[in-house]
Amino acid sequence: MSQLRRWLSLLAVLALFVAACGDGDAGDTTAAADTTEAADTTEAADTTEAADTTQPMAEGEVEVVWVRGADHPEGQAFLEVLAGFTAATGYEVNYQGLGDDLPTIVGTRIEGGDPPDVAVLPQPGLLTDLAGRGDLVPVSQAVSDGMAANFAPVWAELATVDGTLYGVYFKAGNKSLVFYDAAVVADSGIALPETWDGWIEVSTTLVDSGFTPLAIAGADGWTLSDWFENVYVRTAGADTYDQLTNHEIPWTDQSVKDALTVMEELIANPDFIAGGRDGALQTGFVDAITTVFGAGEAVMVEGPGDIAGIANEETGAVAGEDLEFFPFPSIDGSPPAVLGGGDVAVALTDNPGAMALLEYLTTPEAVESWAAAGGFTSPNQNLDLSVYPDDLSRAIAEGLVNAEVFVFDMSDLIGAPLGATTGAGIWGQLQNWLANPDDVDAILEQLEQEAEAHYAQ
Repeated sequence: MSQLRRWLSLLAVLALFVAACGDGDAGDTTAAADTTEAADTTEAADTTEAADTTQPMAEGEVEVVWVRGADHPEGQAFLEVLAGFTAATGYEVNYQGLGDDLPTIVGTRIEGGDPPDVAVLPQPGLLTDLAGRGDLVPVSQAVSDGMAANFAPVWAELATVDGTLYGVYFKAGNKSLVFYDAAVVADSGIALPETWDGWIEVSTTLVDSGFTPLAIAGADGWTLSDWFENVYVRTAGADTYDQLTNHEIPWTDQSVKDALTVMEELIANPDFIAGGRDGALQTGFVDAITTVFGAGEAVMVEGPGDIAGIANEETGAVAGEDLEFFPFPSIDGSPPAVLGGGDVAVALTDNPGAMALLEYLTTPEAVESWAAAGGFTSPNQNLDLSVYPDDLSRAIAEGLVNAEVFVFDMSDLIGAPLGATTGAGIWGQLQNWLANPDDVDAILEQLEQEAEAHYAQ
């Protein structure tokens, strides 16, 4: 494949991911030094003092880019992290939130020989491709030591290509959560399920009591891939999960059929789904959340930790009062497992400040302010859970860092067009399966054909 074609493919991967996973908004170019008014508090000063690493005070500037802009809450929170870095090291930060244009702008700048110093990537497949092209700078020994001291080995493995570590995952997401209407569950007197069979029993009880158990966001194919990946890692195991991700086994493998058979017991049962299967295929992610916590037309919705914040924003539901969650249950005795995603910071230049920032991001102190603000989960095992603002946030974070098994979102690892394209690949074929679960063999044969074409590129 030519260099240009590889880069265009790379841009498509991230552009589709960004478009599918949220409204990343571009912000004005913002220097971290300009945020000192917001961040200049006693608490921030204490955090910075605690975060004083081996980095010497220095002079210079580091350019950092991410999807979120300064006018987005996540962009504002990241700016506070960068302000702490400036206070700890002396490096000024020029930060830009590039929104959906991030892959195009970064790609153009790499091709022009003027890349940003640090880019925060939302997808490990992009890191792999950039490393393969020689566009990333391997991390220093200090960064590697920080990862080893503060993170489970899986996070370094996800940022490693051909034995070389290239990045730091400082932000993560737990996608193995089932949120529920606390009042309905309490009034029904049902026990929260710890197993898949228990979940089916609870769902049957809810139906018998006049409730619809589940809201399924089938209009957004990524939610169905999350369902599949959660079930697959529990039925096939993490090793087989990795084999399917890498196409070392075909999508027609019996393990895939077995997982879909298990899924059919719950999310393809029209009695368990708000609107039945047809209704699910017309329901988007936010609509599924409001179906539970706004309209009250279902009791549970599965998904990532940001469901709590969306529910509060859209319906006023309060975490810990109106809204609670339980972990995605075990299947046939499978160990506790978490499906997750994450954002990884990588260096694209040999600017010493770039590596200093990566080292800073390995420390628990770096992200304390963001964790305390809410809506954020860190994979750093040494971040004190007490800094999270509420019990629900603490429980989500604890489940992530203490999971016996952790796997990264398969569709993110695979990337577009097979893993992250609306109406095609994994997303599209799982929608076809939900519409007609009896046609599983033909659907998987089609998916395998798409996989063979994808991996042949």
